[in-house]
Amino acid sequence: MTGVGPWDAAVVIAKALSYAATLGAAGGVFFVTYCHSLLEASNGRRIRRWIGALLVVAALASGAKVLAMAASMSGEPAGMFDVSLDAMVLRSGEGWAIAVRLLGVGCVAGALAAGRPAPALALMGGAALATSFAWVGHVHTLPSTALPTLVLALHLLAAAFWLGALVPLALVARDPDLSRVASVTSRFGNAALLVVLALLGAGVCLLWLLLHPLSALWSGDYGRLVLLKLVGVAALLALAAFNHRRVTPRLLAGDRRATAALRKSIAVEIAAACAVLVVTAAMTTLAGP
Repeated sequence: MTGVGPWDAAVVIAKALSYAATLGAAGGVFFVTYCHSLLEASNGRRIRRWIGALLVVAALASGAKVLAMAASMSGEPAGMFDVSLDAMVLRSGEGWAIAVRLLGVGCVAGALAAGRPAPALALMGGAALATSFAWVGHVHTLPSTALPTLVLALHLLAAAFWLGALVPLALVARDPDLSRVASVTSRFGNAALLVVLALLGAGVCLLWLLLHPLSALWSGDYGRLVLLKLVGVAALLALAAFNHRRVTPRLLAGDRRATAALRKSIAVEIAAACAVLVVTAAMTTLAGP
């Protein structure tokens, strides 16, 4: 990763922000859908406003990423406004990814604006948001892309379900009704068990497709970034296991002190998730398998 310039760094930042906002919005939709009956009305409104804000950030970050990629190609700020460079970025697969993402933004925004439950439209939008990143990336350099793209889409859906629930959970954790906090946390934890298995299975499959032999993990920049990402994911898994095995049972037993532990754990999870997304952005920008 020698010779990384400021515009490369700008691309990494824009990508990480796009990942966080897009997956966060999709995961928020999934969270509201399966926890709707348990959410207190004011918390439901807060989560929906949070999703709406993330939709705006996702759209803006996607545009900023295209401009930063064009500037990175030219090496100077004027490259952002070079129509031929912008078109080149969009033709590389980024155009389809953004189109699918904006379709998801429109569907979710429409569902939020409807003023009444529209779970089918919201879920369709959430799925489009999460899987929009599958239209571009290193899997498209493989000889056959159909299966890798499907595996990546599954990985993204699982990541959105898990990571996108963190801020909504943090909002719910402030609810004074301990039984409601316990019910929501328990429902998410039980659903997340299967989702995390899908996330890990798809991730292992992608690593096998992109990085073999195994020595590629430590013999190049891409592999070392993958190892760094795996450390972050391991930290997230440890925190999730702690919440599921230790904190949630205390909440269900009526231990009010457990809400403070839950809030602290979620805050650390959010920080770890942000670090993982930054590393992922660097993997897809600064190195290749």
